[in-house]
Amino acid sequence: MKKLLYLLLLTPFIYLTSCGTSATSESKSIKDCLVGYDWCQPNCNNPTMAWKFSADATFNYSTSMFGGMSAWGTWKDIGSNQIELIYTKTSTGDVLPKKTLSMPDCSSLKVGATLYKR
Repeated sequence: MKKLLYLLLLTPFIYLTSCGTSATSESKSIKDCLVGYDWCQPNCNNPTMAWKFSADATFNYSTSMFGGMSAWGTWKDIGSNQIELIYTKTSTGDVLPKKTLSMPDCSSLKVGATLYKR
């Protein structure tokens, strides 16, 4: 009887700690949260900036601001809810430095001070 009571009391705690919204929770990895979605600003109905990440560790970015620009490259999960980007090409020919993004939770992506939603 003690074991059953202990199990009943512990089960909700185990469920709540394993199903959190953090991008690195056991239920979702950065890749699961990131890949296959459009990440938009201010929203995906009428975006001015957008990111797209693929399972093959590539990404593309586009903006309509300042006459428009696109960029492509590779991404890597570097832990602690951080994603490192390495740009390989831009539509303007500019060489862009590596960039680190953060993923506060599975539905938001932070690039500098800008928050993107899917």
